[in-house]
Amino acid sequence: MSTLQSALLINLVVLLTTLHADLGTKAVSRGRLLRPLIVAVIIVPVFVHTFFDNGIGLAIEICGLAAGVLFGLVAVSQVQVFREPDGQVVARAGRSYAALWIGLIVARSVFSIGATYWFESELGRFFFRHGAPPQDIASIVTNGLVFMAIAALLTRSAALKVRAAGQP
Repeated sequence: MSTLQSALLINLVVLLTTLHADLGTKAVSRGRLLRPLIVAVIIVPVFVHTFFDNGIGLAIEICGLAAGVLFGLVAVSQVQVFREPDGQVVARAGRSYAALWIGLIVARSVFSIGATYWFESELGRFFFRHGAPPQDIASIVTNGLVFMAIAALLTRSAALKVRAAGQP
C-alpha cells in the first residue's frame, strides 16, 4: 500500500469511527470511550514502522500529537454532555461537530494528495534541509498524520469521560 493510500485509509477509518460513535444522542459508555483506543492499537502497528527519537522526525511526531490534542479539545467542545432523567449520562453531537471532523479529514486528505502530487519536491527539500534522510521522509509524514489522528481520538474520549464524570 502506498503512503498516500495509507493516509487516505487512516482518514476514512478515523472519520467513520468518530461520526458513528458520536453523532446524535448516545450514552457515554465504556465501549464508546474505549473504541478509539482499539483503533489506535490497530492503526499504529500497521502504519507506523519507525519511531523517531530526535531531529525533524521527533519534532513532526510531537507537532502531530499536539495538533491532535488541540483538535480533540475543540471538537469535544461541540458536544453536549448531560444526565437524562433516568440517570444515564449521554452526549449529543450534531452538525458543528460533524463539520469539524469532516473539515479536518478533508484538510488531511488534501495535504496527503498534495504531498504526493503537487509539492512533493518542496516537501522533500524542506525535510532534507532539516536533516531528514530521503528514505525517512515518508515515514516522518505518516507518523505525524497518524499521531495527530490518534491524539484527536484519544483526547475526545478522555474529555468525554471527564465531562461525563462531572455531571450531577
